[in-house]
Amino acid sequence: MLKIGVRLPRQFDDSGDYLADARAMESAGADSLWLDAEGYDPWLLLAGMATITGRIRLVVPVSSAEVRAPQDLGAKVATLSRLSRGRMALAVTGAAEGSGGVDAVIELARRAQCCVILETAGDRRAGLTDGVVGVSESPERFRAAVEPVTRFRAREKLTGPFELWATIKRPDDRETWRRVLREYEEAGATGIIVPFDPRLLDLLRNGDEEEDRSDLTLAQG
Repeated sequence: MLKIGVRLPRQFDDSGDYLADARAMESAGADSLWLDAEGYDPWLLLAGMATITGRIRLVVPVSSAEVRAPQDLGAKVATLSRLSRGRMALAVTGAAEGSGGVDAVIELARRAQCCVILETAGDRRAGLTDGVVGVSESPERFRAAVEPVTRFRAREKLTGPFELWATIKRPDDRETWRRVLREYEEAGATGIIVPFDPRLLDLLRNGDEEEDRSDLTLAQG
């Protein structure tokens, strides 16, 4: 079964509503919470989420600037790992820009027993991490993007768990949702990342059910 990641915005009007949304996604069965590239400080946002959730994974976007100074990440990783009771993961963005520090970030994650995911499947170190986010314009392009990574891991006999994530748009209905899940699973994905939307709750909770057409029955008699 595919894991479902939910990408939350990094800006909000009301902190109570924002944290309630995070908790609702956990209750609906989402595997992980990811964050947009821009907005408020991601470490502070996820620290807040850590205090009101108990199961869902919290994925921190690590910028190229942080990659270039991995020694400064240690205290942040240790703090969020303790607050979340080990539920955090690092998603390295802009890996090519920070090529000199990605290896150090991977080493840091290993010491902290923290999952590290590259959001650039084409990076040469992708196969040495715990997962990648592949090109996601279509299941076919996703498969083509991650295939070199899976071949590398097979050649190097790396047999540990490895996550293959695809980023998709939020489907408009349950039928499309089921089709997208099936197509990406067949393409080799182990998880999909969906942008947050209140209607996503219904898909997570009732995605396997047929559309409720009782409104039409009532209208037509």
